[in-house]
Amino acid sequence: MNDLSNKQELFESFYQGKTGNAVVLLPGLCGSALEMGAIPRLLQQSDISYFIPKIPGYSAHSNLTKYPEWIDFIDQLVIDLRRSHNSVSLVGLSMGATLAISVASRNQKIQSLCLLSPVLFFDGWSVPWYHPFLSLIYKIGIRNWHYRETEPYGVKNKELRRHIRKAVLANSVSELGAAHLPARHLYQSLQLIKDAKKSLGEIKADVLVIHAIDDETASPKNPDLILHEIASETRRVIWLGNSYHMITVDNEREIVANEVINFIKQNNEKSILVQHLNANTPNLIIKNRGSN
Repeated sequence: MNDLSNKQELFESFYQGKTGNAVVLLPGLCGSALEMGAIPRLLQQSDISYFIPKIPGYSAHSNLTKYPEWIDFIDQLVIDLRRSHNSVSLVGLSMGATLAISVASRNQKIQSLCLLSPVLFFDGWSVPWYHPFLSLIYKIGIRNWHYRETEPYGVKNKELRRHIRKAVLANSVSELGAAHLPARHLYQSLQLIKDAKKSLGEIKADVLVIHAIDDETASPKNPDLILHEIASETRRVIWLGNSYHMITVDNEREIVANEVINFIKQNNEKSILVQHLNANTPNLIIKNRGSN
Protein backbone atom coordinates (compact mmCIF):
# COMPACT_ATOMS: atom_id res chain seq x y z
CA MET A 1 0.00 0.00 0.00
CA ASN A 2 2.99 2.31 -0.39
CA ASP A 3 1.61 3.94 -3.56
CA LEU A 4 -2.00 4.34 -2.52
CA SER A 5 -3.04 6.02 -5.76
CA ASN A 6 -2.40 2.70 -7.51
CA LYS A 7 -4.56 0.80 -5.01
CA GLN A 8 -7.99 1.99 -6.06
CA GLU A 9 -9.57 -1.31 -5.05
CA LEU A 10 -8.89 -0.37 -1.41
CA PHE A 11 -11.10 2.73 -1.58
CA GLU A 12 -14.68 3.56 -2.35
CA SER A 13 -13.53 7.09 -3.10
CA PHE A 14 -10.34 9.14 -2.69
CA TYR A 15 -8.68 12.40 -3.67
CA GLN A 16 -4.95 13.11 -3.67
CA GLY A 17 -4.37 16.69 -2.53
CA LYS A 18 -1.19 18.75 -2.39
CA THR A 19 -1.25 20.19 1.14
CA GLY A 20 0.50 17.20 2.67
CA ASN A 21 -2.47 16.47 4.93
CA ALA A 22 -4.72 13.42 4.69
CA VAL A 23 -8.14 12.58 6.10
CA VAL A 24 -9.64 9.08 6.40
CA LEU A 25 -13.45 9.19 6.24
CA LEU A 26 -15.34 6.37 7.97
CA PRO A 27 -19.08 6.05 7.20
CA GLY A 28 -21.41 4.03 9.38
CA LEU A 29 -21.60 0.24 9.47
CA CYS A 30 -22.41 -1.12 5.99
CA GLY A 31 -22.65 2.50 4.85
CA SER A 32 -21.39 4.32 1.78
CA ALA A 33 -19.52 7.46 0.77
CA LEU A 34 -22.85 9.28 0.33
CA GLU A 35 -23.27 9.27 4.12
CA MET A 36 -20.40 11.73 4.46
CA GLY A 37 -22.40 14.48 2.78
CA ALA A 38 -20.42 17.53 1.63
CA ILE A 39 -17.29 16.73 3.66
CA PRO A 40 -15.38 15.04 0.78
CA ARG A 41 -16.18 17.92 -1.58
CA LEU A 42 -15.00 20.54 0.91
CA LEU A 43 -11.80 18.61 1.60
CA GLN A 44 -11.10 18.50 -2.12
CA GLN A 45 -11.76 22.23 -2.42
CA SER A 46 -9.18 22.72 0.34
CA ASP A 47 -6.76 20.46 -1.56
CA ILE A 48 -6.62 18.05 1.39
CA SER A 49 -6.26 14.37 0.54
CA TYR A 50 -9.16 12.17 1.62
CA PHE A 51 -9.74 8.43 1.53
CA ILE A 52 -12.94 6.45 2.08
CA PRO A 53 -11.67 2.89 2.50
CA LYS A 54 -13.42 -0.36 1.65
CA ILE A 55 -13.07 -2.16 4.98
CA PRO A 56 -13.57 -5.92 4.62
CA GLY A 57 -16.45 -7.01 6.82
CA TYR A 58 -17.43 -3.45 7.74
CA SER A 59 -18.17 -1.69 4.47
CA ALA A 60 -21.26 -2.51 2.43
CA HIS A 61 -21.16 -5.57 0.14
CA SER A 62 -18.14 -7.17 1.84
CA ASN A 63 -17.64 -10.56 3.43
CA LEU A 64 -17.87 -10.95 7.19
CA THR A 65 -14.74 -10.34 9.27
CA LYS A 66 -14.28 -9.67 12.98
CA TYR A 67 -13.98 -6.19 14.44
CA PRO A 68 -10.22 -6.41 15.29
CA GLU A 69 -9.60 -6.77 11.56
CA TRP A 70 -11.50 -3.51 10.95
CA ILE A 71 -9.25 -1.75 13.44
CA ASP A 72 -6.08 -3.28 11.99
CA PHE A 73 -7.10 -2.31 8.45
CA ILE A 74 -7.50 1.38 9.31
CA ASP A 75 -4.45 1.37 11.55
CA GLN A 76 -2.32 0.08 8.66
CA LEU A 77 -3.86 2.63 6.31
CA VAL A 78 -2.85 5.42 8.70
CA ILE A 79 0.71 4.04 8.86
CA ASP A 80 0.89 3.96 5.06
CA LEU A 81 -0.52 7.46 4.68
CA ARG A 82 2.00 8.86 7.15
CA ARG A 83 4.77 7.80 4.78
CA SER A 84 3.55 10.30 2.19
CA HIS A 85 1.67 12.90 4.27
CA ASN A 86 2.60 15.24 7.11
CA SER A 87 -0.55 14.47 9.06
CA VAL A 88 -3.47 12.05 9.10
CA SER A 89 -6.87 12.77 10.65
CA LEU A 90 -9.93 10.54 11.08
CA VAL A 91 -13.54 11.59 10.54
CA GLY A 92 -16.06 8.96 11.60
CA LEU A 93 -19.86 8.93 11.47
CA SER A 94 -21.97 6.79 13.80
CA MET A 95 -20.23 3.40 14.09
CA GLY A 96 -17.44 4.92 11.97
CA ALA A 97 -16.80 7.29 14.89
CA THR A 98 -16.67 4.31 17.25
CA LEU A 99 -14.16 2.62 14.94
CA ALA A 100 -12.12 5.84 14.82
CA ILE A 101 -11.88 5.82 18.63
CA SER A 102 -10.49 2.28 18.69
CA VAL A 103 -7.95 3.08 15.95
CA ALA A 104 -6.81 6.36 17.51
CA SER A 105 -6.30 4.69 20.88
CA ARG A 106 -3.73 2.40 19.25
CA ASN A 107 -2.09 4.83 16.82
CA GLN A 108 -0.72 8.02 18.39
CA LYS A 109 0.32 9.33 14.95
CA ILE A 110 -3.28 10.39 14.26
CA GLN A 111 -3.34 14.18 14.49
CA SER A 112 -7.02 14.92 14.98
CA LEU A 113 -10.29 13.09 15.41
CA CYS A 114 -13.77 14.24 14.32
CA LEU A 115 -16.50 12.11 15.90
CA LEU A 116 -19.92 12.64 14.33
CA SER A 117 -22.85 11.07 16.17
CA PRO A 118 -20.57 8.59 17.99
CA VAL A 119 -22.21 5.43 19.32
CA LEU A 120 -21.09 3.90 22.60
CA PHE A 121 -24.64 3.26 23.85
CA PHE A 122 -27.71 2.46 21.78
CA ASP A 123 -29.90 4.56 24.05
CA GLY A 124 -31.74 6.96 21.76
CA TRP A 125 -35.48 7.50 21.92
CA SER A 126 -36.29 5.37 18.83
CA VAL A 127 -34.16 2.33 19.71
CA PRO A 128 -36.55 -0.64 20.09
CA TRP A 129 -36.98 -2.20 23.54
CA TYR A 130 -35.54 -5.52 22.38
CA HIS A 131 -32.23 -4.08 21.13
CA PRO A 132 -30.31 -4.97 24.34
CA PHE A 133 -31.22 -8.63 23.80
CA LEU A 134 -29.87 -8.89 20.23
CA SER A 135 -26.40 -9.85 21.41
CA LEU A 136 -27.83 -12.58 23.65
CA ILE A 137 -29.94 -13.93 20.78
CA TYR A 138 -26.83 -14.10 18.63
CA LYS A 139 -24.78 -15.84 21.34
CA ILE A 140 -27.32 -18.64 21.79
CA GLY A 141 -26.99 -19.44 18.09
CA ILE A 142 -29.90 -17.63 16.43
CA ARG A 143 -28.02 -15.78 13.70
CA ASN A 144 -29.99 -15.87 10.46
CA TRP A 145 -31.77 -12.58 10.95
CA HIS A 146 -31.40 -8.93 9.93
CA TYR A 147 -31.97 -5.74 11.88
CA ARG A 148 -34.25 -3.60 9.74
CA GLU A 149 -33.92 0.18 9.67
CA THR A 150 -37.17 1.94 10.65
CA GLU A 151 -38.56 5.46 10.90
CA PRO A 152 -37.19 8.09 11.20
CA TYR A 153 -34.11 6.55 9.47
CA GLY A 154 -31.79 8.90 11.29
CA VAL A 155 -33.06 12.11 9.68
CA LYS A 156 -35.37 14.87 10.83
CA ASN A 157 -35.68 16.34 7.32
CA LYS A 158 -39.08 15.12 6.13
CA GLU A 159 -38.32 15.28 2.40
CA LEU A 160 -35.17 13.20 2.75
CA ARG A 161 -36.95 10.77 5.07
CA ARG A 162 -39.67 10.23 2.46
CA HIS A 163 -37.00 9.43 -0.13
CA ILE A 164 -35.27 6.99 2.21
CA ARG A 165 -38.56 5.27 3.06
CA LYS A 166 -39.10 4.46 -0.62
CA ALA A 167 -35.60 2.99 -0.92
CA VAL A 168 -36.01 0.91 2.24
CA LEU A 169 -39.39 -0.44 1.12
CA ALA A 170 -37.74 -1.44 -2.15
CA ASN A 171 -35.18 -3.35 -0.04
CA SER A 172 -32.35 -1.36 -1.54
CA VAL A 173 -29.51 0.87 -0.40
CA SER A 174 -30.38 4.52 0.24
CA GLU A 175 -28.16 7.54 0.85
CA LEU A 176 -27.85 6.32 4.41
CA GLY A 177 -26.63 2.81 3.68
CA ALA A 178 -28.23 -0.61 3.72
CA ALA A 179 -31.89 -1.15 4.57
CA HIS A 180 -30.94 -4.17 6.71
CA LEU A 181 -27.99 -4.94 8.97
CA PRO A 182 -27.07 -8.66 9.11
CA ALA A 183 -26.92 -10.16 12.60
CA ARG A 184 -23.25 -11.08 12.25
CA HIS A 185 -22.24 -7.53 11.35
CA LEU A 186 -24.34 -6.07 14.16
CA TYR A 187 -22.79 -8.44 16.71
CA GLN A 188 -19.27 -7.44 15.67
CA SER A 189 -20.23 -3.77 16.00
CA LEU A 190 -21.36 -4.40 19.57
CA GLN A 191 -17.96 -5.93 20.33
CA LEU A 192 -16.31 -2.88 18.73
CA ILE A 193 -18.28 -0.63 21.09
CA LYS A 194 -16.91 -2.53 24.09
CA ASP A 195 -13.37 -2.07 22.76
CA ALA A 196 -13.87 1.65 22.16
CA LYS A 197 -15.22 2.25 25.67
CA LYS A 198 -12.17 0.61 27.21
CA SER A 199 -9.85 2.60 24.91
CA LEU A 200 -11.08 6.15 25.55
CA GLY A 201 -8.34 6.97 28.05
CA GLU A 202 -5.68 6.33 25.39
CA ILE A 203 -7.00 9.05 23.06
CA LYS A 204 -4.54 11.97 22.92
CA ALA A 205 -5.31 13.46 19.50
CA ASP A 206 -7.31 16.69 19.30
CA VAL A 207 -11.00 15.78 19.28
CA LEU A 208 -14.11 17.40 17.82
CA VAL A 209 -17.48 15.84 18.67
CA ILE A 210 -20.66 16.91 16.86
CA HIS A 211 -23.90 15.40 18.12
CA ALA A 212 -27.62 16.11 17.85
CA ILE A 213 -29.44 16.67 21.14
CA ASP A 214 -32.41 14.72 19.74
CA ASP A 215 -30.32 11.88 18.27
CA GLU A 216 -32.77 8.98 18.13
CA THR A 217 -30.01 6.33 18.16
CA ALA A 218 -27.47 7.61 20.67
CA SER A 219 -28.33 10.05 23.44
CA PRO A 220 -26.11 12.94 24.67
CA LYS A 221 -24.71 10.43 27.16
CA ASN A 222 -22.40 9.25 24.35
CA PRO A 223 -20.39 12.45 23.74
CA ASP A 224 -20.47 13.21 27.48
CA LEU A 225 -18.65 9.95 28.22
CA ILE A 226 -16.11 10.55 25.44
CA LEU A 227 -15.24 14.08 26.59
CA HIS A 228 -14.94 12.94 30.19
CA GLU A 229 -12.67 9.95 29.51
CA ILE A 230 -10.27 11.01 26.72
CA ALA A 231 -6.81 12.38 27.50
CA SER A 232 -6.81 14.99 24.71
CA GLU A 233 -5.65 18.51 25.52
CA THR A 234 -7.98 19.93 22.86
CA ARG A 235 -11.55 18.71 22.96
CA ARG A 236 -14.54 20.49 21.48
CA VAL A 237 -18.22 19.59 21.32
CA ILE A 238 -20.94 21.09 19.11
CA TRP A 239 -24.58 20.33 19.90
CA LEU A 240 -27.16 20.43 17.11
CA GLY A 241 -30.80 21.24 17.70
CA ASN A 242 -32.47 20.46 14.37
CA SER A 243 -31.11 17.05 13.34
CA TYR A 244 -31.29 13.39 14.26
CA HIS A 245 -28.52 10.78 14.01
CA MET A 246 -27.32 11.25 10.41
CA ILE A 247 -26.12 14.79 10.91
CA THR A 248 -24.00 14.85 7.74
CA VAL A 249 -27.11 14.79 5.52
CA ASP A 250 -29.82 16.22 7.79
CA ASN A 251 -31.02 19.79 8.32
CA GLU A 252 -27.71 21.08 9.73
CA ARG A 253 -25.43 19.27 7.28
CA GLU A 254 -23.72 22.49 6.13
CA ILE A 255 -22.79 23.40 9.71
CA VAL A 256 -21.39 19.89 10.26
CA ALA A 257 -19.29 19.89 7.09
CA ASN A 258 -17.90 23.39 7.66
CA GLU A 259 -17.05 22.73 11.31
CA VAL A 260 -15.21 19.52 10.41
CA ILE A 261 -13.14 21.24 7.71
CA ASN A 262 -12.35 24.22 9.95
CA PHE A 263 -11.29 21.96 12.83
CA ILE A 264 -8.95 19.96 10.61
CA LYS A 265 -7.45 23.08 9.05
CA GLN A 266 -6.93 24.78 12.43
CA ASN A 267 -5.36 21.61 13.80
CA ASN A 268 -2.97 21.42 10.84
CA GLU A 269 -2.01 25.08 11.30
CA LYS A 270 -1.43 24.53 15.03
CA SER A 271 0.79 21.54 14.31
CA ILE A 272 2.93 23.59 11.90
CA LEU A 273 3.25 26.39 14.46
CA VAL A 274 4.30 23.99 17.23
CA GLN A 275 6.92 22.41 14.98
CA HIS A 276 8.25 25.88 14.08
CA LEU A 277 8.48 26.92 17.74
CA ASN A 278 10.22 23.69 18.71
CA ALA A 279 12.76 24.16 15.94
CA ASN A 280 13.50 27.82 16.72
CA THR A 281 13.24 28.04 20.50
CA PRO A 282 16.43 27.23 22.44
CA ASN A 283 16.17 24.67 25.20
CA LEU A 284 15.68 26.24 28.60
CA ILE A 285 17.24 24.79 31.75
CA ILE A 286 15.17 25.72 34.78
CA LYS A 287 16.55 25.17 38.27
CA ASN A 288 14.50 24.85 41.37
CA ARG A 289 14.78 27.98 43.51
CA GLY A 290 16.52 26.17 46.35
CA SER A 291 19.07 24.29 44.22
CA ASN A 292 22.76 25.24 43.86
